[in-house]
Amino acid sequence: MQTLFNTLLEEARSAASQGNGCSYELYVQKFTSEIDRRAAKLAPEEAAQLVAMATSQGDYVAPCDQVRFPGCCSHGIEWGCCPAGCDDDDGSWCDDARHDDIIALEAQFQKELAAEEERERLELIAARDARVLDRIHSFRQRTA
Repeated sequence: MQTLFNTLLEEARSAASQGNGCSYELYVQKFTSEIDRRAAKLAPEEAAQLVAMATSQGDYVAPCDQVRFPGCCSHGIEWGCCPAGCDDDDGSWCDDARHDDIIALEAQFQKELAAEEERERLELIAARDARVLDRIHSFRQRTA
């Protein structure tokens, strides 16, 4: 089982590190999502072991414990330094048209992130429901 968990952790690390130059905070968000997605496909006790192992190795942070830093964009990078163009609204860094484009791009990114989180949440629910239905089916077979 330990080998399986190590393989799952390595695959999650590899998937989370896609996108050269991402901040550590964004890496942690992506790694946590990958672990949660993989854990949803395991039995509950195995999922708990995988999450515990990922947490003990330091890169897994439960979504409720993730912190957004003041003065940083959603990527965890200081305003004005993000390669995606995230910046605060002081107006000194670009013209209004470019500013509107960047705000729209950031809004699109936030929507995509929310959609991905919702998809992952629904996958977790579907995996849990499948396990419940399997148990119900096995109970019915035993009582039949």
